[in-house]
Amino acid sequence: MSGLIKKIGTLLVEADAAITLITLLLFIVSIVSGRVPVDVALIAAMVVLIVCKVVSPDQALRGFSNPAIFIIACFYIVSAAVRESGALHWWMMKLLGDNPSPGVFLPRLMAPVAIISSIMSNTPVVAMFIPFLRDWVKRHNLSLSKVLIPLSFASILGGVCTLIGTSTNIIVVGLLQASSESVSLNIFSPAVVGIPIIIFGILYFALIGYKLLPDHRIESDNFDVSDPRQYAVRMKIEQGSVLSGKTITQSGLLRLNYSLLSEIKTAGKTISTIRSNRTLKDDDILVFIGQPEGITELRQIPGLSHIDDQLSKMETPKNSRALVEAILASGSAMVGKTVKRSLFRTRFGSVIVSVSRNGRQIKKDIAGIRLRAGDLLLIEAPQGFVRLHRHSRDFLLLSRLDGIMIPDTSKATTTLGILFIYLMLVLSGFLTLLAGSMLVVLALGITKCITLDQAQRSIDGRVLLAIGASISLGVAIQNTGLADLAVDGLMSVGGENFYLNLLMLYIATVLATELITNNAAAVLMFPLAEIMSFQLGANLLPFAIIIMFGASSSFMTPMGYQTNLMVQGAGGYAVQDFFRVGAGLSVIVGVMVILIVPLVWPF
Repeated sequence: MSGLIKKIGTLLVEADAAITLITLLLFIVSIVSGRVPVDVALIAAMVVLIVCKVVSPDQALRGFSNPAIFIIACFYIVSAAVRESGALHWWMMKLLGDNPSPGVFLPRLMAPVAIISSIMSNTPVVAMFIPFLRDWVKRHNLSLSKVLIPLSFASILGGVCTLIGTSTNIIVVGLLQASSESVSLNIFSPAVVGIPIIIFGILYFALIGYKLLPDHRIESDNFDVSDPRQYAVRMKIEQGSVLSGKTITQSGLLRLNYSLLSEIKTAGKTISTIRSNRTLKDDDILVFIGQPEGITELRQIPGLSHIDDQLSKMETPKNSRALVEAILASGSAMVGKTVKRSLFRTRFGSVIVSVSRNGRQIKKDIAGIRLRAGDLLLIEAPQGFVRLHRHSRDFLLLSRLDGIMIPDTSKATTTLGILFIYLMLVLSGFLTLLAGSMLVVLALGITKCITLDQAQRSIDGRVLLAIGASISLGVAIQNTGLADLAVDGLMSVGGENFYLNLLMLYIATVLATELITNNAAAVLMFPLAEIMSFQLGANLLPFAIIIMFGASSSFMTPMGYQTNLMVQGAGGYAVQDFFRVGAGLSVIVGVMVILIVPLVWPF
């Protein structure tokens, strides 16, 4: 111990080491305090190191040319394409089911989320499912706080199953590029450890974790059909669909969050009294009354299709459309004409989905409604509709309904097919991870599964900036000898025991993740893994894999992982909620990782 203290004193005499250590401490304090965003703190640290000449500009900016940056950017785009296709919403609705028992719905939630997160960046996955789960818990009178932490943790556990499932793994793979050991890894290599962890994680929540979660119950809003912003929407049962032959209760159409089944038109008859045991048939027309959000909700139900053929004639892709509310002006040329005669689609490139008049919903066929001044129109339009027509004489008021997505499920099969081909090409070794990632983005663009605008908006530049800047801090820690000093400290406990040193590195990585986020922790701990493996004369791979899992084992605080921060506000969680439910899971994951990793990747 005295030798270690002497090394610390000697090292701190050197200006570069002292500057790096002070910069690192200030960075940690700023992050833990929550006053400075991670990306800003990392950029500031990089600038300080360059100005003080601890690292050269070339060394500092080298991180931005790391393949990991480009791979992560590509997967933001891939995730956006999958999200816009609406395929995962359909899949989750089928898998989650209607049983609110924790032992049933938690495995049915966590297993699919983990699978999806293994091939998609888990941050967009969580963002995608928060609104979906909000609707699901309302329909089943559950608390959102009972499902969001399991959602986040499942995405974290799933992300470590592949080399592309989380930005942390991609970063470590990028840092491994210079070593010969990297060639022995394939895209699904971490799954040998990850799959058992997912299974134990699901069992933990189903048996113990669910009871430790807070119950911030959200009361469902009463459905008020007299609300003037309610619209009538006509949907059709597709021939041979999963809804045909089911009763209304079995179909789940009585548990919608934004819509109420008002009428059924079948065999030329109109049925206004809705009985739960009535059987649905092919080509039945269902009339729903609901809020504008009901449009998206209804389109995500398998077997239902919109009855208005004008929507299929719109030139704008579905995933580039928005819902707009408009009040028809008295001076409009459309007043007194039916929707069909008004040539609305021809004039505006948009379609009237529903009409509300004097607080009442007009349930008849849209094409035959005769428009009047003051009618409240629900319009499906290109995203720039409000900007182009806000001064039009035809409308008194235009308002875009933000946050309501029009899913384009027609591209779901193509999107998932391209992703499957990508996985096969990379897994077979025919393409490298970087080349395959760029190729899959190109294929998604050519097939119009995603537009250029959507691709640009999907990339989180701040995350990429933080990753690139954090590498400069890692270089400084290694060049100044601080990494060697940290390894000496860890090995003073672990000695020459490989397993004990692996455990010390894992614990250090977990603590760093909880304090300074997963990506920064991976970059800062990787030099320690290199030095530790060299001093022990061991293979680098088990130490690198330990960092992958350690940097993704953020279960005790919301700060360590972005998905935890995302669900903290939405679920109304306190910091101690994460610790209470996550401490046990952290122990389970840690024990399993330390036991399994050396068996798969020997020292």
